[in-house]
Amino acid sequence: MRVLVTGAGGFVGQHLVRELLRAGCAVFGGITGPAPEVGTLDEADLGAACWIQLDVTDDASLAAGIEAARPEVVYHLAGQSSVAGSFSDPLGTWDVNATGTLRLLSALRGGGCGEARVLLVSSAEVYGAVPEGEQPIREVRPLHPASPYAASKAAAEMAALQSGESGGPGVVIARSFNHTGPGHDPRFALPSFAHQLAGIRAGRGEPVLRVGNLSVRRDILDVRDVVRAYRCLAERGEPGTVYNVCSGEAHELQGMVEQLIELSGTGARIEVDAERFRPVDLPLLVGDGHRVRALGWTPEIPLRQTLADLLEGAERR
Repeated sequence: MRVLVTGAGGFVGQHLVRELLRAGCAVFGGITGPAPEVGTLDEADLGAACWIQLDVTDDASLAAGIEAARPEVVYHLAGQSSVAGSFSDPLGTWDVNATGTLRLLSALRGGGCGEARVLLVSSAEVYGAVPEGEQPIREVRPLHPASPYAASKAAAEMAALQSGESGGPGVVIARSFNHTGPGHDPRFALPSFAHQLAGIRAGRGEPVLRVGNLSVRRDILDVRDVVRAYRCLAERGEPGTVYNVCSGEAHELQGMVEQLIELSGTGARIEVDAERFRPVDLPLLVGDGHRVRALGWTPEIPLRQTLADLLEGAERR
Protein backbone atom coordinates (compact mmCIF):
# COMPACT_ATOMS: atom_id res chain seq x y z
CA MET A 1 0.00 0.00 0.00
CA ARG A 2 1.29 3.46 -0.92
CA VAL A 3 1.14 5.82 2.06
CA LEU A 4 2.08 9.47 2.45
CA VAL A 5 3.11 10.81 5.85
CA THR A 6 3.19 14.60 6.15
CA GLY A 7 5.51 15.85 8.86
CA ALA A 8 7.47 12.61 8.53
CA GLY A 9 10.68 14.15 9.84
CA GLY A 10 9.15 15.07 13.18
CA PHE A 11 9.11 13.17 16.45
CA VAL A 12 5.87 11.25 15.87
CA GLY A 13 6.37 11.17 12.10
CA GLN A 14 9.58 9.18 12.36
CA HIS A 15 8.01 6.65 14.72
CA LEU A 16 5.06 6.33 12.33
CA VAL A 17 7.34 5.80 9.32
CA ARG A 18 9.04 3.01 11.25
CA GLU A 19 5.69 1.41 12.13
CA LEU A 20 4.45 1.58 8.53
CA LEU A 21 7.66 0.15 7.09
CA ARG A 22 7.40 -2.77 9.51
CA ALA A 23 3.84 -3.30 8.23
CA GLY A 24 5.12 -3.61 4.65
CA CYS A 25 3.86 -0.26 3.33
CA ALA A 26 5.53 1.77 0.58
CA VAL A 27 6.18 4.91 2.61
CA PHE A 28 6.58 8.41 1.18
CA GLY A 29 7.82 10.70 3.92
CA GLY A 30 6.89 14.34 3.43
CA ILE A 31 9.56 16.66 4.86
CA THR A 32 10.59 20.32 4.52
CA GLY A 33 14.34 19.90 4.83
CA PRO A 34 16.96 17.14 4.84
CA ALA A 35 15.97 13.56 5.59
CA PRO A 36 16.19 12.54 9.27
CA GLU A 37 19.45 11.26 10.67
CA VAL A 38 19.92 7.82 12.20
CA GLY A 39 18.16 7.69 15.56
CA THR A 40 14.51 6.69 15.73
CA LEU A 41 15.02 5.33 12.21
CA ASP A 42 18.00 3.13 11.40
CA GLU A 43 19.94 3.09 8.14
CA ALA A 44 17.65 0.44 6.64
CA ASP A 45 14.53 2.47 7.49
CA LEU A 46 16.00 5.65 6.05
CA GLY A 47 16.81 3.84 2.84
CA ALA A 48 13.47 2.04 2.61
CA ALA A 49 11.34 5.20 2.84
CA CYS A 50 11.08 7.61 -0.08
CA TRP A 51 11.69 11.14 1.25
CA ILE A 52 9.96 13.95 -0.65
CA GLN A 53 9.80 17.69 -0.09
CA LEU A 54 6.27 18.59 1.04
CA ASP A 55 5.32 21.96 2.52
CA VAL A 56 1.65 22.20 3.50
CA THR A 57 1.79 25.99 3.28
CA ASP A 58 2.77 25.87 -0.41
CA ASP A 59 0.31 24.71 -3.09
CA ALA A 60 3.01 23.90 -5.66
CA SER A 61 4.94 21.79 -3.15
CA LEU A 62 1.78 19.89 -2.23
CA ALA A 63 0.89 19.22 -5.86
CA ALA A 64 4.38 17.91 -6.64
CA GLY A 65 4.49 15.75 -3.52
CA ILE A 66 1.11 14.18 -4.18
CA GLU A 67 2.03 13.53 -7.81
CA ALA A 68 5.19 11.73 -6.64
CA ALA A 69 3.49 9.66 -3.94
CA ARG A 70 0.08 8.89 -5.52
CA PRO A 71 -1.04 7.81 -2.04
CA GLU A 72 -3.81 5.40 -1.15
CA VAL A 73 -3.59 6.48 2.50
CA VAL A 74 -2.43 9.82 3.93
CA TYR A 75 -1.33 10.38 7.52
CA HIS A 76 -1.46 14.13 8.12
CA LEU A 77 0.93 14.98 10.96
CA ALA A 78 2.58 18.16 9.64
CA GLY A 79 1.96 21.09 11.93
CA GLN A 80 3.12 23.55 14.55
CA SER A 81 2.86 21.40 17.68
CA SER A 82 3.75 23.73 20.55
CA VAL A 83 0.92 25.14 22.66
CA ALA A 84 3.29 27.68 24.23
CA GLY A 85 4.72 28.62 20.83
CA SER A 86 1.26 29.28 19.45
CA PHE A 87 0.82 32.28 21.76
CA SER A 88 3.91 33.96 20.30
CA ASP A 89 2.98 33.11 16.69
CA PRO A 90 -0.78 32.56 16.39
CA LEU A 91 -0.93 33.46 12.70
CA GLY A 92 1.88 31.09 11.76
CA THR A 93 0.29 28.34 13.83
CA TRP A 94 -3.05 28.84 12.06
CA ASP A 95 -1.46 28.90 8.61
CA VAL A 96 0.27 25.55 9.11
CA ASN A 97 -2.32 23.69 11.19
CA ALA A 98 -5.65 24.94 9.85
CA THR A 99 -5.04 26.38 6.38
CA GLY A 100 -2.38 23.75 5.71
CA THR A 101 -4.93 21.00 6.29
CA LEU A 102 -7.36 22.63 3.89
CA ARG A 103 -4.61 23.00 1.29
CA LEU A 104 -3.68 19.33 1.63
CA LEU A 105 -7.25 18.11 1.19
CA SER A 106 -7.76 20.38 -1.82
CA ALA A 107 -4.48 19.18 -3.35
CA LEU A 108 -5.47 15.53 -2.94
CA ARG A 109 -8.76 16.16 -4.69
CA GLY A 110 -7.16 18.25 -7.44
CA GLY A 111 -4.35 15.77 -7.90
CA GLY A 112 -6.58 12.80 -8.62
CA CYS A 113 -6.22 11.27 -5.15
CA GLY A 114 -9.63 12.22 -3.81
CA GLU A 115 -10.35 8.58 -2.96
CA ALA A 116 -7.38 8.32 -0.59
CA ARG A 117 -8.12 7.57 3.05
CA VAL A 118 -6.86 10.41 5.25
CA LEU A 119 -6.02 10.33 8.94
CA LEU A 120 -5.90 13.81 10.46
CA VAL A 121 -3.95 13.99 13.70
CA SER A 122 -5.65 16.51 15.97
CA SER A 123 -5.24 17.16 19.69
CA ALA A 124 -7.18 16.80 22.92
CA GLU A 125 -6.32 20.46 23.53
CA VAL A 126 -9.43 21.26 21.44
CA TYR A 127 -11.61 20.31 24.42
CA GLY A 128 -10.25 23.13 26.58
CA ALA A 129 -10.92 23.21 30.32
CA VAL A 130 -13.39 20.48 31.26
CA PRO A 131 -14.69 20.12 34.85
CA GLU A 132 -13.07 17.19 36.64
CA GLY A 133 -16.46 15.60 37.26
CA GLU A 134 -17.08 15.49 33.50
CA GLN A 135 -13.88 13.60 32.70
CA PRO A 136 -12.78 11.23 31.16
CA ILE A 137 -13.72 13.19 28.05
CA ARG A 138 -15.74 11.56 25.28
CA GLU A 139 -15.53 12.53 21.63
CA VAL A 140 -19.02 14.11 21.70
CA ARG A 141 -17.82 16.82 24.11
CA PRO A 142 -18.26 20.38 22.71
CA LEU A 143 -14.99 22.05 21.78
CA HIS A 144 -13.68 25.07 23.76
CA PRO A 145 -10.08 25.62 22.62
CA ALA A 146 -8.06 27.68 25.10
CA SER A 147 -4.97 28.44 22.99
CA PRO A 148 -4.20 29.47 19.41
CA TYR A 149 -2.81 25.98 18.90
CA ALA A 150 -6.06 24.35 20.05
CA ALA A 151 -8.15 26.72 17.93
CA SER A 152 -6.09 25.88 14.84
CA LYS A 153 -6.57 22.17 15.45
CA ALA A 154 -10.32 22.60 15.90
CA ALA A 155 -10.46 24.49 12.61
CA ALA A 156 -8.48 21.72 10.89
CA GLU A 157 -11.05 19.21 12.13
CA MET A 158 -13.90 21.29 10.72
CA ALA A 159 -12.13 21.54 7.35
CA ALA A 160 -11.65 17.77 7.34
CA LEU A 161 -15.28 17.02 8.17
CA GLN A 162 -16.50 19.48 5.54
CA SER A 163 -14.23 17.84 2.96
CA GLY A 164 -15.97 14.53 3.39
CA GLU A 165 -19.40 16.13 3.21
CA SER A 166 -18.64 17.84 -0.12
CA GLY A 167 -17.17 14.93 -2.05
CA GLY A 168 -13.53 15.38 -1.02
CA PRO A 169 -11.35 12.82 0.73
CA GLY A 170 -12.99 11.04 3.65
CA VAL A 171 -11.09 11.86 6.82
CA VAL A 172 -10.72 9.95 10.08
CA ILE A 173 -9.79 12.25 12.97
CA ALA A 174 -7.46 11.19 15.79
CA ARG A 175 -7.73 13.44 18.85
CA SER A 176 -4.47 12.60 20.55
CA PHE A 177 -3.87 13.14 24.24
CA ASN A 178 -0.33 13.66 25.54
CA HIS A 179 2.38 11.29 24.38
CA THR A 180 6.14 11.05 24.65
CA GLY A 181 9.03 8.67 24.11
CA PRO A 182 12.50 8.38 22.61
CA GLY A 183 13.40 11.28 20.34
CA HIS A 184 10.90 13.77 21.78
CA ASP A 185 11.87 17.44 21.39
CA PRO A 186 13.21 18.97 24.65
CA ARG A 187 10.99 22.03 24.08
CA PHE A 188 8.27 19.92 25.70
CA ALA A 189 7.97 19.22 29.43
CA LEU A 190 8.95 15.58 30.01
CA PRO A 191 11.74 15.47 27.40
CA SER A 192 13.06 18.76 28.81
CA PHE A 193 13.29 17.16 32.23
CA ALA A 194 14.92 14.04 30.77
CA HIS A 195 17.53 16.14 28.94
CA GLN A 196 18.30 18.14 32.07
CA LEU A 197 18.75 14.95 34.08
CA ALA A 198 20.93 13.39 31.38
CA GLY A 199 23.16 16.46 31.56
CA ILE A 200 23.33 16.26 35.35
CA ARG A 201 24.24 12.57 35.18
CA ALA A 202 27.01 13.41 32.70
CA GLY A 203 28.42 15.97 35.12
CA ARG A 204 27.21 19.06 33.29
CA GLY A 205 25.82 21.51 35.81
CA GLU A 206 24.52 21.35 39.36
CA PRO A 207 21.95 18.69 40.37
CA VAL A 208 18.95 21.00 40.02
CA LEU A 209 15.96 20.18 37.81
CA ARG A 210 14.16 23.33 36.67
CA VAL A 211 10.45 22.81 36.11
CA GLY A 212 7.19 24.63 35.50
CA ASN A 213 3.74 23.73 36.79
CA LEU A 214 3.89 20.15 38.10
CA SER A 215 0.35 20.04 39.51
CA VAL A 216 -1.28 19.32 36.14
CA ARG A 217 -2.60 15.82 35.49
CA ARG A 218 -2.37 14.32 32.05
CA ASP A 219 -3.46 11.24 30.12
CA ILE A 220 -0.16 10.16 28.60
CA LEU A 221 0.84 7.42 26.17
CA ASP A 222 4.04 6.08 24.67
CA VAL A 223 4.54 7.39 21.13
CA ARG A 224 5.04 3.81 19.91
CA ASP A 225 1.55 2.92 21.11
CA VAL A 226 0.20 6.10 19.54
CA VAL A 227 1.50 5.31 16.05
CA ARG A 228 -0.03 1.84 16.30
CA ALA A 229 -3.32 3.57 17.06
CA TYR A 230 -2.89 5.79 14.01
CA ARG A 231 -2.35 2.78 11.76
CA CYS A 232 -5.40 1.08 13.27
CA LEU A 233 -7.53 4.18 12.64
CA ALA A 234 -6.30 4.65 9.09
CA GLU A 235 -7.13 1.03 8.30
CA ARG A 236 -10.35 0.53 10.29
CA GLY A 237 -11.66 3.92 11.36
CA GLU A 238 -14.90 5.35 9.99
CA PRO A 239 -14.42 8.46 7.80
CA GLY A 240 -16.05 11.52 9.34
CA THR A 241 -15.58 10.10 12.84
CA VAL A 242 -13.43 11.37 15.71
CA TYR A 243 -11.45 8.99 17.93
CA ASN A 244 -9.70 9.87 21.16
CA VAL A 245 -6.22 8.32 21.31
CA CYS A 246 -5.63 8.01 25.04
CA SER A 247 -4.96 5.68 27.96
CA GLY A 248 -7.97 6.69 30.03
CA GLU A 249 -5.73 7.30 33.07
CA ALA A 250 -4.50 10.60 34.54
CA HIS A 251 -0.95 10.98 35.87
CA GLU A 252 0.26 14.01 37.82
CA LEU A 253 3.33 15.60 36.25
CA GLN A 254 4.92 15.80 39.71
CA GLY A 255 4.89 12.01 40.01
CA MET A 256 6.35 11.54 36.54
CA VAL A 257 9.19 13.94 37.36
CA GLU A 258 9.93 12.04 40.56
CA GLN A 259 10.10 8.80 38.57
CA LEU A 260 12.53 10.38 36.09
CA ILE A 261 14.77 11.58 38.94
CA GLU A 262 14.71 8.09 40.47
CA LEU A 263 15.52 6.45 37.13
CA SER A 264 18.38 8.89 36.54
CA GLY A 265 19.97 8.13 39.91
CA THR A 266 20.97 11.79 40.24
CA GLY A 267 19.00 12.75 43.34
CA ALA A 268 18.37 16.07 41.61
CA ARG A 269 16.54 18.80 43.51
CA ILE A 270 13.39 20.25 41.92
CA GLU A 271 13.32 24.02 41.42
CA VAL A 272 10.19 25.76 40.10
CA ASP A 273 10.88 28.33 37.36
CA ALA A 274 8.01 30.76 36.71
CA GLU A 275 9.22 31.31 33.14
CA ARG A 276 8.37 27.67 32.36
CA PHE A 277 4.66 28.18 33.09
CA ARG A 278 2.28 28.34 30.11
CA PRO A 279 -0.08 31.32 29.69
CA VAL A 280 -2.92 28.77 29.88
CA ASP A 281 -2.42 25.32 31.40
CA LEU A 282 -5.36 22.93 31.73
CA PRO A 283 -5.34 21.36 35.23
CA LEU A 284 -6.67 17.96 34.10
CA LEU A 285 -6.97 16.30 30.72
CA VAL A 286 -7.95 12.63 30.52
CA GLY A 287 -9.81 10.88 27.73
CA ASP A 288 -12.29 8.09 27.16
CA GLY A 289 -10.75 5.71 24.64
CA HIS A 290 -13.56 3.19 24.22
CA ARG A 291 -14.16 4.16 20.60
CA VAL A 292 -10.62 3.37 19.38
CA ARG A 293 -10.35 0.29 21.60
CA ALA A 294 -13.45 -1.10 19.89
CA LEU A 295 -11.35 -1.27 16.70
CA GLY A 296 -8.86 -3.59 18.38
CA TRP A 297 -6.17 -1.19 19.61
CA THR A 298 -4.94 -1.08 23.19
CA PRO A 299 -1.81 0.52 24.70
CA GLU A 300 0.97 -1.91 25.58
CA ILE A 301 3.93 0.05 26.98
CA PRO A 302 3.79 0.97 30.71
CA LEU A 303 4.54 4.56 31.71
CA ARG A 304 7.69 3.69 33.65
CA GLN A 305 9.17 2.01 30.57
CA THR A 306 8.32 5.08 28.50
CA LEU A 307 10.10 7.33 31.00
CA ALA A 308 13.14 5.04 31.11
CA ASP A 309 13.37 5.01 27.31
CA LEU A 310 12.90 8.79 27.20
CA LEU A 311 15.82 9.23 29.59
CA GLU A 312 17.99 6.78 27.65
CA GLY A 313 17.22 8.62 24.42
CA ALA A 314 18.15 11.95 26.02
CA GLU A 315 21.50 10.52 27.07
CA ARG A 316 22.23 9.38 23.51
CA ARG A 317 21.55 12.90 22.21
